[in-house]
Amino acid sequence: MYGPLEYVLFQFEDDRFIDETLPALININQIGCVRVLDIVFITKDEAGNLEIVEISDLAEEDESTFDPLINEYFGVLTDEDVEQSGENLQNDTNAALVLFEHRWALGLQQAIKTAGGLVLDSAYINPRSQSEVIVEMEQWR
Repeated sequence: MYGPLEYVLFQFEDDRFIDETLPALININQIGCVRVLDIVFITKDEAGNLEIVEISDLAEEDESTFDPLINEYFGVLTDEDVEQSGENLQNDTNAALVLFEHRWALGLQQAIKTAGGLVLDSAYINPRSQSEVIVEMEQWR
């Protein structure tokens, strides 16, 4: 059984992903609330051209940097996923497209299944809309 899957695109103006973001991803992965299933790096140059690098494309010493994060590399993000995400990037930026499995939901999913229920639909609120929802929630306090 797998938990819900979500992909998130993180944009960076430089290559600080490894120094600052990677340790945070390793931490939440080790806690077990999520599992990282795939990471693809995208660079969009000044002209809007995409360069795509998968973990499996990295040199062995660079790939080993991600060993604490990805115990099993699934490589399930498709070229279409990556290209569509790349369209959302600003020119002259770097990004990481990360596919997460939400492990925290496994117990709930099992309980729903045991009770004869089904999860019919699910969606995540995008960051722009989330800000609006938070403002609205604050008004109810």
